[in-house]
Amino acid sequence: MDPQPSLSQVVDAILRYLHRHPEAADTVDGVCEWWLPSHWSVDGHLVEAALARLQAQGLVRRRENADRHVVYSRGGGDAQGFSDQ
Repeated sequence: MDPQPSLSQVVDAILRYLHRHPEAADTVDGVCEWWLPSHWSVDGHLVEAALARLQAQGLVRRRENADRHVVYSRGGGDAQGFSDQ
C-alpha cells in the first residue's frame, strides 16, 4: 500500500476531480472514496484539512443538508484553481 499522500497532494487531487466533475457534491467519506485515487489510503482528517484549505480559498463550498450531513462541492472562487493539471 502506498504511504498516505501529503496535504498538498490531496488538495491537488480534489481540484482535479472538481475540474472534471464540476457538479460533484459529497461528504468527507464520499470524497475519500470517489474523488481521490483508488490506490490512496487517506485519513478523513487529512481530507477535512484539504477541504478546509480549499474552502478558505473559495474553491470549495461547505453546506449542511437537511439530515445534518456536511456536503462539499465546487465553490465560486478563483477559476485558476481549476486549471488542467
